[in-house]
Amino acid sequence: MIEDAISFEALYRSAQKCRRGVIWKDSVASFMLNDLSRIQKLSNSLHDGTYKCGPGRHFTIYRPKKRAAMSISFRDRVYQRSLNDNILYPGLTKHFIFDNAACQKNKGTDFCRNRMKCHLQRFYRQHKLNGYILECDIAGYYPNMKSEIVEKVFTDNFPEEVSDRVVSVLRTQYGNEGGYFPGSQLLQLVGISVLNGLDHYVKEKLHIKHYVRYMDDFLLIRDDKAYLEECRRRIADELATLGMTLHPKKTKIIPVSQEFKFLGFIYRLTKTGKVLMFVNPQTVKEERQRLRKMARLVKNGRMTKAKYEECYQCWRAHAMKGSSSEMTRRMDKFHKDLLL
Repeated sequence: MIEDAISFEALYRSAQKCRRGVIWKDSVASFMLNDLSRIQKLSNSLHDGTYKCGPGRHFTIYRPKKRAAMSISFRDRVYQRSLNDNILYPGLTKHFIFDNAACQKNKGTDFCRNRMKCHLQRFYRQHKLNGYILECDIAGYYPNMKSEIVEKVFTDNFPEEVSDRVVSVLRTQYGNEGGYFPGSQLLQLVGISVLNGLDHYVKEKLHIKHYVRYMDDFLLIRDDKAYLEECRRRIADELATLGMTLHPKKTKIIPVSQEFKFLGFIYRLTKTGKVLMFVNPQTVKEERQRLRKMARLVKNGRMTKAKYEECYQCWRAHAMKGSSSEMTRRMDKFHKDLLL
């Protein structure tokens, strides 16, 4: 099985995927300059057991919120991508529920938002506005992951020849104490896999029909508020076995008729059963600030108008996924006026 990930062919395909969009980086360009010899050397070291995983570089990102992250060398990224694509991802995702929506082929934020709309519409057809939503968020998701829980994901699902290699990478880059930082595809896979047991618990033990999860954010819809209170307690107990807790402020029960935020949009279920999605006003405010900064760069000759327009159009495409035509028209005028 491990040969599927450490052969020259598998590593070469992985390198081609890893280079997309980052070939301009010095480390990537240097590796790809002699890619065939470097990939062969990597494959040989993985076969003879001399491969040593390098340490990660820790840093802080500030958008969409402040959090710790980590980057790894391009060589290590190639190896981990090959492990993920050829063995780990197909071996783990086959056990996932359909509404585990993050970081999978043909899934993602758009898929998750559409599933949320679908669940709201189906709930309305049966119960109208007579229901409640349990919004859940896990406090410090990655930093509070315990190493034994993360390693168990791999030791329970793969033979030793695979799980030992994955555990070795995790311990080298993160230590044995637990506490992880996103930054590699391996950690992305960990993020969507650790709560797989909770997904099945909610669907099969709590019998929640309308449930969707994106990484550590998940929502349950039910017509019985008292039962959702019970679900919150039982979910908290289940998370305690993983060393995790629900965020006390972000976890709450609201009427299904009330607006709520999910994945950057505000949702509203109307009296007629229509689901409206609006861009979060805070997101609009942040985009206006970003446009002002970029407009100053354009006027100072440090950014081209084409790049300025490209950046805005990317955000505009995101905004148009919701019911935001009027807001988009105002933003169109705002971004053009900045360059006058």
